[in-house]
Amino acid sequence: MTRPCLVREVILHKIFLRILLLALSGWLSLGSAGCSSLQDLPRDERTGQADRQVRERWGKSLFELPTVKLVAISPHNEDIQREFEWAFCLHHAIEHGQRVTIEWRDVGGGSTSIEAYLLNVYRRAESADIDLIWGGGEFTFRRLADEGILQKLELSEDVFEQVPQSFGGVDMRDAQGRWIGSAVSGFGFIYNARLLDKSGIAPPRTWDDLADPRFADLIALADPNQSGSAAAAYLTIVQSAPSWPQGWAKLLGILANAKRFNDSAGAAANAPEVGEALVAACIDFFGLIRSAQAPDELVYISPRGQTPFTPDPIGILKNPPNPELARRFVQFVMSPKGQALWAVQTGRPDGPIRNSLGRQPIRRDVYEIYSQDLLASIVDPYEQGQALELREWNRQINFSVLRLLVGAAAIDNRDGLRKARNALGEKGFPHELMREFHHLPPNVATIEAMTLTAKELADPTSREIIMTDWQRFFREKYARIAG
Repeated sequence: MTRPCLVREVILHKIFLRILLLALSGWLSLGSAGCSSLQDLPRDERTGQADRQVRERWGKSLFELPTVKLVAISPHNEDIQREFEWAFCLHHAIEHGQRVTIEWRDVGGGSTSIEAYLLNVYRRAESADIDLIWGGGEFTFRRLADEGILQKLELSEDVFEQVPQSFGGVDMRDAQGRWIGSAVSGFGFIYNARLLDKSGIAPPRTWDDLADPRFADLIALADPNQSGSAAAAYLTIVQSAPSWPQGWAKLLGILANAKRFNDSAGAAANAPEVGEALVAACIDFFGLIRSAQAPDELVYISPRGQTPFTPDPIGILKNPPNPELARRFVQFVMSPKGQALWAVQTGRPDGPIRNSLGRQPIRRDVYEIYSQDLLASIVDPYEQGQALELREWNRQINFSVLRLLVGAAAIDNRDGLRKARNALGEKGFPHELMREFHHLPPNVATIEAMTLTAKELADPTSREIIMTDWQRFFREKYARIAG
């Protein structure tokens, strides 16, 4: 009898140890599983406070709650993903008695890759097994909405009261409710003040300055067909001019001064810091973060009155795995506390816990509610005179056509563009040659022609013909000027 009892005792002991190890493993598991452990979070009273509230309301600790999963796809960086995941997890645990894990689906690349991936999936299936898409610019969301890939959002009334339908001539949310801006983006440029001073070059203040010959081969830019934010920056430059032809002339002058075209906007924005270029055009997010990290060396400018503020949206995808959880996440992002994460200083109430995010909130009231806690670099886009007011012709510029046109004029014909620019400088920039330099292909010479061409580009065969014609047009024109 002794031996069976001993065996039974050993078995029970092993079972006990296994249960204990599993319990400890559940308590100590780390970050990718959402707010699964205090060990993965910096010490912050908000986590402890959330645990106390959960115990009072649900009779369990924060880490004893059942777990639900949200699947998101986003070009946002890890800092943004982690800050919002942590804050939403605590919020959801208190309000709904469930912990949330977020799976950030990675398909490689930025918004362009994400858009292509989703279009491809939904053309073959009714669901992508992804709940929501977050970030990437309004043009991506317009395309997805037109394809029927986004479903209508259900949000509290205060969100619609604080996020205008349009601002400065730009839609801040979809008229049919399929997407809404979660932040606003402006565009400008970042420069290395120390290197400019060493080179004896006066710092730029406006977009026009970047087209000045003194910045030849000193500007870092990105390929607009690889980066949606780069394409949006080029659109901003064009929109800051009085007309489409003048806007193209301004943009072409800046493109001609490029030292190189990077595959990503982030790589271009890094160039002034490491000395690969002295100036880089970029989205405000890239500029503000980098200048905050090196304030004695890097300066970011969003030219006042020359930059429209555009939405960086969020939306729920068609047939999501967890539609209610997706709705709750969007509602949280659009709440005052969610919006505060974008712009409040690290460690302040409702601010990020690890790293400042340096984005512009889209809710009007956040700028007043958190006025004492905002990062110094944050500007109120709704302040009079801060934003560029778009006119009718500005809004009719086709984003897709512009990015392809930039590719044909400045990337496919990079060497020819540089030779033409150098020849113009040597000849003193004569009026006749400058007029030829700025001349556009006939099928995009006017807004009306551009609109018709955009429709033709939808056909793959026509697109190939048009692109070949554009490449030849610019190649021959640059050769004539250089000769």
